[in-house]
Amino acid sequence: MKIVVVLALVAMAAAMPTKEVQPQTFIGRNPGKIVGGVEAAMHEFPFMLEIRQGGHWCGASLISENFAVTAAHCVGGSPSQYTLVAGDHNINVVEGNEQTRQVVQIIIHPSYDTPVDTENDIAILKVSAPFNFTPEVQPVILPDLNFAPTAVATVAGWGALTEGGSSPSVLMKVDVPYVEDAPCNASYATVNLVVTESMVCYGEGGKDSCQGGGLLERTSPNTPATVQLKKIFISDSGGPIVCGADKTLCGIVSWGRGCARPGFPGVYTETSYYREWIREVTTRHEEDSAPNIDVTTCGGQIDASSAAVNFNLGAAIPAGQRCVWTVKTPYDSLRIGIQQSGLRAEDKLYVTELTATGPGRQFELATVGEDFNVAGGLYLITLIAGPTVGAMGFSLQYFASGYLDGTPALSGYASLSDASGSYSYPVGGGNYANRENAAFILNPTDTGDRTLTFTRMDVENDSSCSYDAVAVFVWMNNMYTQLSRFCGTTIPAPFQIPGGLSLVTFTSDASVVNTGFSFSWA
Repeated sequence: MKIVVVLALVAMAAAMPTKEVQPQTFIGRNPGKIVGGVEAAMHEFPFMLEIRQGGHWCGASLISENFAVTAAHCVGGSPSQYTLVAGDHNINVVEGNEQTRQVVQIIIHPSYDTPVDTENDIAILKVSAPFNFTPEVQPVILPDLNFAPTAVATVAGWGALTEGGSSPSVLMKVDVPYVEDAPCNASYATVNLVVTESMVCYGEGGKDSCQGGGLLERTSPNTPATVQLKKIFISDSGGPIVCGADKTLCGIVSWGRGCARPGFPGVYTETSYYREWIREVTTRHEEDSAPNIDVTTCGGQIDASSAAVNFNLGAAIPAGQRCVWTVKTPYDSLRIGIQQSGLRAEDKLYVTELTATGPGRQFELATVGEDFNVAGGLYLITLIAGPTVGAMGFSLQYFASGYLDGTPALSGYASLSDASGSYSYPVGGGNYANRENAAFILNPTDTGDRTLTFTRMDVENDSSCSYDAVAVFVWMNNMYTQLSRFCGTTIPAPFQIPGGLSLVTFTSDASVVNTGFSFSWA
């Protein structure tokens, strides 16, 4: 059985106490078209943001000069695809109070799965430059952990005025009644959907938030069939529902069954539930006073806010040795530098950014005491010892600081150092997951050319491999150079790996999963 789910509301994370409904209030408005509401007064909601992806896409709420909150299902692409507009009322007319900012970072709740997931449907957006607070542009009030929903709340957006109908150009609002968890859950149980403690329900027949034509269609969760998404255009999604005279952000438009259908209120992610997560994401963190871990191995995975890599200090490094450390930092700014070094001019130490499309910008660490400051996230540190004997060890340190970084941790990782061998992903079989971000470093301890051969390939197919893809990079001319990017089921020809050092990456999007791939080297 298929059901249609309209994405409509979301909110924020930490345990939620039993709800107590506050006395009924209409927040100084006549109850009303979004569906069944009326046009909002100019700048009545100064925290209201429009997310643009080319044209209008979703709503959001301004929570500080640098950050906004929206629904995770609204922002599945890269930050460069989205801009935020504040101070807007008629989205088709320049009225003079608009402020437009580029999104530079998207932090999706770590427990959110895919665009068909109704739980944890919340994301934080960081902008390129701070918004300027004016009478028309102000941050929303966030609820505390114990906030109780009001008997009536107001939802605002540029969504459709009727289910499947057209969307207005001006901001609309509607007052909607609170629906307790038990009856809301009972209604949705009839169509095999679950309302959890992280959600809150508001609405009645004829009054609701609505999509702008974007429908989420999925099979019943009681069947084993794969969930499928059809997202054409979303409008109210990600926008605010506010409670009380001070317009506290009590929810985010996330999902529902249709728009304003009797017996199916809108379901919003409850903001207070995620209050601590929001605070963590939008709070600036200072550097650790000293490195909190010490790494002495030749390569490996480092997941820490600070670390010291002390490799062969006071001892010789074999000629031609190569080591690769993978560094994931929790914050968005990184300071890194060499503290001690016995390396020579022919020995090289590089720091390379690792992005969803593969290795990116790179710089060389060469001078003791010289620090580099870069955007944090995910990096490779690569040691390439020269061909002659004489290199000694080194010590480098890095410290992360700033806001929580949105770069996802590696979903799969392996450092493969055997002279020859094979590897399969996912490990243990089955299907790979949505939103994969995996890296496999092939670095045999005995240096020498290798041949990398794929023996199995089952990855979502696309002519440009823009969805799910495997890529192979080799260390050539002191940088990671892409040899190929591929997908589908055709096994590519073997790859020659000069010197043996290579990087295999794998990424997947938010839908369609297959059984993965296998490769060998010799």
